[in-house]
Amino acid sequence: MLRQKPPRTPGTPKTPRTPRPAKRPELPRRAERERQRHRRPLRLTGLRMRLLAAFAAVALLTSAAVTGVSYVLTRQSLMTRINETSVQQFEAAVNQYKQQLADADADATSTALRNLAGDLQIAGGNDWVVYKDQTRLATTNDTLSYDTVPPSLRTTARKGVVAWQRAKVDGQPFLILGSSLEGKDIEIYDFVSLQPQQEDLNRLAQNSGIASAVAIAISLALGLLASRGVLLPLRRLGIAARRLGSGKLDTRVEVRGNDEVADVSRTFNETADALERSIAELRSLEASSRRFVADVSHELRTPLTAMTAVTDLLEEATDVGDESAPAAQLIVNETRRLARLVEDLMEVSRFDAGTAQVRLEEVDLVALVHGCLDARGWTGRVTLHVPESLPIVVDQRRIDVIVANMVGNAIKHGGEGPVELFIGTSGTNLLLQVRDHGPGIPKDALEHIFERFYKADKARGRSEGSGLGLSIAYENAHVHGGELTGANHPEGGAVFTLRLPVPEPGGLA
Repeated sequence: MLRQKPPRTPGTPKTPRTPRPAKRPELPRRAERERQRHRRPLRLTGLRMRLLAAFAAVALLTSAAVTGVSYVLTRQSLMTRINETSVQQFEAAVNQYKQQLADADADATSTALRNLAGDLQIAGGNDWVVYKDQTRLATTNDTLSYDTVPPSLRTTARKGVVAWQRAKVDGQPFLILGSSLEGKDIEIYDFVSLQPQQEDLNRLAQNSGIASAVAIAISLALGLLASRGVLLPLRRLGIAARRLGSGKLDTRVEVRGNDEVADVSRTFNETADALERSIAELRSLEASSRRFVADVSHELRTPLTAMTAVTDLLEEATDVGDESAPAAQLIVNETRRLARLVEDLMEVSRFDAGTAQVRLEEVDLVALVHGCLDARGWTGRVTLHVPESLPIVVDQRRIDVIVANMVGNAIKHGGEGPVELFIGTSGTNLLLQVRDHGPGIPKDALEHIFERFYKADKARGRSEGSGLGLSIAYENAHVHGGELTGANHPEGGAVFTLRLPVPEPGGLA
C-alpha cells in the first residue's frame, strides 16, 4: 500500500484550514484503480508462472514417485501372495491323489482323475485340466486346451516338479501351475484367474491418478498464495517506482515484516528520501540561477537603453576623427550586441519561469517570411520555394524570431552556397524548412545544437553570437505546440525543419 509523505516547506507557517469531511471509502477505491491500471497481463515467463510451474512440478514428481512405488509394491505383494497360496494349494491337491493314482489301474485312474478335477475345482474355484499324452482326461473348463499352456511351463512340469507361470489366455490374465505323475505320463495344470487382482490394481492406479490430480491442484493453490505473498509487495514497489519516476517524489512504500522484500522497501524509501532532497536542492539552485539571470538582465536593461541612445548619437556624429572612428564603431557594435544578449537572456528567463505569452493572430506566413528577409537584408541570399499565400494563426513576433534564427544560421555557416526556404503542409502539420549547402553540422554537435550557449565551432569569434538563437527558436516552436529539428541533408548541408500543427490540412494557393 502506498502512502504519501506530506510536503513541508521550511520557514512557511502552517495556515489553519477549514476541516472537510474525509472521504474514506474513496481511498481504497483509488488505490485499487491504480493497481488495476498498473496490473500487467499474465506472462508465461513471469515470476508467478515460474512459481506455479515449480510447485506443479514438485507435486507431479512427488505424486508420480509415490504412486509408482505404491503400485509396484502393491502389485509385487499381491502377486507374491497369490503365487504362494496357489502353489501350496496345487501341491497339496496333487500330493493327495498322487499315491492313489500311482497304484490304480486304467479304469480306476480315470475315475480318480475325474474326482481330482472336481475336488480341486470345489476347493480352489479354479479351472483344472488333466492330460495324458496331450489327451484330455479330466477338465473343469472345456474351453482350455493343451496349446494354451506355455511350452516352457510344459517342459518344466514334465519333470515332476511344481512349476508356474503367468500368461494371458483369450486376453485374460492367468497364473498357470503344472506338474506330472511319474510313470503315468499324466500332466496336471491349474489355471488361476488373475482378473480380480488386475481389477484391484487398475482401481489402485485410477485412485492414485485422482490423488495426484488433487495434489497438483492443492500445490497450485498454495503456489498462488505463495506467489501473491511475493508478487504483491513487488507490485507495490513497481507502482511506487513508476510514481516516483513520473515526478511524485513524496511516494513511499509501507514496510511490512522483516524479510528480504521489507529490506528492499526500506531501501526504496531511503533512496526516495535522498532523491527528494537532491531534487529539492537542485530545484532551489535552478530557481536561484533563473532569478539571478532575470534580475541581472533586468538591471542591465535600463543602463543599456541609455547607452544605446548614446551610441546612436555617436554613430551619427560626423566630427569624429579618423583615429577615433574605429573605436567609436566598436563601441556601437558591442553595445548593440550586449543589448541583444540582454534581450535574449530576458526571453530565456520568461521561458524558464513559464510566463512566455503567445499572442495569436491570423497572418500570411508567406508575407511574414518576406518581411523577415527584407528587414534583415537577406532577400538576395535566400531562394524561396513557397506558395503565393498561406494564412495561419500564430504569434507573428515569435515566428519571425524562429525564421530569422533558421535563415541567419544557414547564412552564417552555409558558406557561399545558396540558402533555400521551403513552405508546405504534411497532414495536419505545416512545414517550414531552411537548407544550406555548406559543410553541415558535425555529428558530435547534432544532439547539442539547441542547447543554450552551445557553439558547434569552438573557434568562432565572440561577435558571431551568444549561442542562444537556436535555443530561443526551439522554445518558441514549443509554445506554439510544434517542434524544431535540425539534421544534415543527404546531399550535403544542414537542414532545419519547423513543424507547426494546423487545425485542418490547408491547401497551397
